[in-house]
Amino acid sequence: MTSRLSGALGVAGLLFVSSLGAQTSQTYSQPREHAQGPVSYISGGVSEDEAQAMRAASANYPLTLELAAPSGGPKDEYIAGAKVDILDRQGNPVLNTTIEGPFLLVRLPAGTYTVAVAWNGAVKSKTVAIDGDKRQHVMLEFPREHGPQ
Repeated sequence: MTSRLSGALGVAGLLFVSSLGAQTSQTYSQPREHAQGPVSYISGGVSEDEAQAMRAASANYPLTLELAAPSGGPKDEYIAGAKVDILDRQGNPVLNTTIEGPFLLVRLPAGTYTVAVAWNGAVKSKTVAIDGDKRQHVMLEFPREHGPQ
């Protein structure tokens, strides 16, 4: 009787651990990488689990954009749906996308780029230099409400 009970408990335990493993791999799955010409990128990070996965993945990308808006509380709120344009030094577009979350991780060839981000009627831009081993983390904060200027 004891061996049957411990066997049944062992199987139940394996099923439980198995289901946890399946949940964890789904919870922390990284968004699919996209490509435009020589540029590859991923975007996302809406939930806290996704944001942690994007932060971990950022070590593999020379450029990380992080977007937020004031929440009125102690922490800014992440935003999604921003339009991102990245131009090379000559003004040629190298990436043109709408991001799915507050993080955009971009793999670009070495060079100097202008990053322009539009969200909720506001536009912010930043010049970044991508150099082999150097990583750039650009944090842009957008106003929650944007009116005429």
